[in-house]
Amino acid sequence: MWFVGALLGLVLGGLVLGDSGFLVGALAGGFAAHFLKTRLVPTQQDELESRVAVLEEDLRRLRHEVERLRGGGAPAAKEGSAAEPEPPPAASAPEWEPVQALAAPPEPALDAVAISPSAPQPQPVRQEDEDRGRAIEVPGWLSRLSVGNPLAKIGVVLLFFGVASGLKLAIEHGFFPLWLRLALVGVAGMSLIAFGFRKAREAAHRGFGLALQGGGFAVLYLTGYFMLARYGMLSEGPAFVLFAVLGVACVLLAARQDGPALAVLGISGAFLAPVLAGGRSETPLPLFSYFALLNVFVLGVNWFKAWRSLNIAGFVLTLVIGMAWGVDHYRHSHYLVTQAFVVLFLAAYSAMPVATALLRVPGLAAWHEGILLFGVPLAGCGLQMALVGDLEYGLAWSAFVGALWYFMLGGLLLRRGEPANGLLEQACLGIAGVLLTLAVPLAFGARLTSALWALEGSAVLWLGVRRGRPLVQVAGLGVQILAGAALLFGWDALVRRLPVANDAILGVLLLAAAGFFSARVLRGVAQPFVVAWVPLAWGLFWWFGGAVDEIQRFAPADLQAPIGLGFVTLTVLILEGLARGWRWAGLRAGASLLPAGLLVAVMLSVVRSGHPLDGWMAAALPAAIVVHGLLLRAHERVAELPAEPAVAVLLEDLVMFRHLSVWWLLVWLLPAELDWQVGRLAPGVELWSWVVWTLAVGAALGGALIGQARGWWPFRVAAARYVPVGVAPLVPALVLLLAWGNLSLSGGGSGLPYLPVLSIFDLVQAIGFAALWRAAGQLAPASRGFSRMGIMALAFLWLSTLAGRITHHFGGVPFELSALLASSLFQAVLTLFWTVTAIATMIHASRRHRREQWFAGFALLVVVGGKLLLFDASGRGTATWTLTLIGVALLVLAASYFAPLPPRAAAVPEQGRG
Repeated sequence: MWFVGALLGLVLGGLVLGDSGFLVGALAGGFAAHFLKTRLVPTQQDELESRVAVLEEDLRRLRHEVERLRGGGAPAAKEGSAAEPEPPPAASAPEWEPVQALAAPPEPALDAVAISPSAPQPQPVRQEDEDRGRAIEVPGWLSRLSVGNPLAKIGVVLLFFGVASGLKLAIEHGFFPLWLRLALVGVAGMSLIAFGFRKAREAAHRGFGLALQGGGFAVLYLTGYFMLARYGMLSEGPAFVLFAVLGVACVLLAARQDGPALAVLGISGAFLAPVLAGGRSETPLPLFSYFALLNVFVLGVNWFKAWRSLNIAGFVLTLVIGMAWGVDHYRHSHYLVTQAFVVLFLAAYSAMPVATALLRVPGLAAWHEGILLFGVPLAGCGLQMALVGDLEYGLAWSAFVGALWYFMLGGLLLRRGEPANGLLEQACLGIAGVLLTLAVPLAFGARLTSALWALEGSAVLWLGVRRGRPLVQVAGLGVQILAGAALLFGWDALVRRLPVANDAILGVLLLAAAGFFSARVLRGVAQPFVVAWVPLAWGLFWWFGGAVDEIQRFAPADLQAPIGLGFVTLTVLILEGLARGWRWAGLRAGASLLPAGLLVAVMLSVVRSGHPLDGWMAAALPAAIVVHGLLLRAHERVAELPAEPAVAVLLEDLVMFRHLSVWWLLVWLLPAELDWQVGRLAPGVELWSWVVWTLAVGAALGGALIGQARGWWPFRVAAARYVPVGVAPLVPALVLLLAWGNLSLSGGGSGLPYLPVLSIFDLVQAIGFAALWRAAGQLAPASRGFSRMGIMALAFLWLSTLAGRITHHFGGVPFELSALLASSLFQAVLTLFWTVTAIATMIHASRRHRREQWFAGFALLVVVGGKLLLFDASGRGTATWTLTLIGVALLVLAASYFAPLPPRAAAVPEQGRG
């Protein structure tokens, strides 16, 4: 078959392409014929299988005949021959050897068939012979070439080259008139069709016959187009009638013989006819009319035949040849004709899958091809870019009309609601959504593009949830992300003449609303492919981002903090309302935004004005704290709004953060504001600043401990963990404040007379010690003793510095370490204080029978004695030193009477020996 194809290609190549076309046509024709033979002509194995089937049928009939002979009886015995044994009831067949099957192992029905009693047994093939046969095997194509007389074939090819060359020379020199050339080509084409139709009836040459018919139709198409475009022998009307007749004939032959390859070859030749002919016209109307006619044939055939290859061939050839024409010949004057053809072409190939699916025609299966379903809109986008890309809103209108068209097609399928059309329905609706998405930015600015995309994305996500399609849900969320990107891309170009009422805020609100709506939709799905938190976080991002930008752009600097805090408070209240309305407990996690907003607003106010409650912050901050407290109380009623286990765990983990963050902020905020106010009233006085901070920390520490013990809210909330987590940072802070105050402050500057122990300084110290003592009581017994020893050491520091403050206020000595150490009055008062402390400790230990504590007091008393000898001896002989020595002596004598050494622990009495 390759030989015939090469000959046909040689002739056509020489006629069309000239001298260089002989070799190209021969190679192309030979390759095409070889391909068709391998795809369509039965192989040698097929022929062998057919022969085996015939032999098996003959053997079956032969076995039936043998069974019939076995069923007949033997002739009766003659009278008087009773002594002879009775013959068997049935004739016994001789034991013949069965014939071996020609193909693989024999069928069971052939096992009992007997052919000949002397049939020779098949001889086994020796391994040497098999190896020798395998060694001389040649490829199939070479064996086919060597069959017959190869020299004759070579001679025919050379002769054909010579004849073709002679015919070409005759045509170039005008040896034959024009009508004779066209008639010869036409006769050749019809001869190919007739001969191919005859050979196609033979099973062995069916593919060969179909190929010849396809080539014949291609030749006739080419002849008609030459007569139309090059020689002007036919006008457009008769030419298209001729093409229609050829197309109908090709279709009828292909349908009768069930040969899609014939249809593809014929249609391909028809499509390639204008290219091969190379005709020109002032208008593309003849070309597009011709293509429209051919596509009508393609669509008509596949209304009844499920030939995918024919559909693809019609679509691709129209697209490729049409685009090739457009690159070289398109002008603006051709717009209307070209656009009309493009619209009809795209509409036909996009509507055919839907029409065949709705009407359930035989050709339905041929349209479920990805290259047709998605190639048509892609091709349409490219063609419209070339046609209307330079027109204002041209691409936008094209995409919008395409979206409406595909929405209509998808709606028709959706209305029918057949599961078999589900894939086609999804494809149409998906294409419509993509085209609509593309139309928006092509027609509008960033704000409207973002708005429409946000609405589209939320609608697509809702549709995906309703129909249970995860990919559609993801697509809806993706469109919303594109909407946000579009808004950001054009953010600087948005109009902002008024605060809040501007394009930016409108776009932000639509994005946020789309995110909230999507979260609400996904909330109703048991196991959504996209979790509801994703669109919710997306909506909150735009909600807060737009607000922050708007506040920074329009609000004065001193109002940005209170406005921002008010916005956060409003947002938290909105989330609480949505949580109750939607019965979604997880939205209550948004209340954690309020502590963060409080912290940011307070820090911003301090940085800009120096104190937290500046201006409107004095109203906004208390209001926000009140809202925070009310939400905390409301959220403790868990039964009011039940939550899923995972959400319940999350809310439980957030309880401590929400409680302690705001409480710590208050512990810092109140003294910071008071310190700033006191600094304005009494500048340069460190006492009041220390009093404010120490009193606030001490009161917070003591209040938390007492509140937990007595069940006061919020300290009674176990999950908040005010004790020990909440008070943990307060203890070291209070210790540092007390120690710093004792070492740095003289206790003066309050505007009131200094009274030892009763001054504001000493009273605050007492409050701090009491708070620390109570905090130590919350510790384990092993740690409680060490903590209280540290508190007593801190109290001893206070007592020692108390002597310095007394010396400073009543002796006129500066409250400085060097000046106090040089003062005999300070040394005397310090000695008396230490002695009183030691004796009080010994008395307490003696009454409690604590020998270790008694020895601690005694050690302090020894230190006092050493101090008298080493430090106080410089003032020996003075009245102060004398009075100090007498006082110490009297105190020691009193201690010896009132605080004797406690006895050792009572020993266990010994048992009697006898």
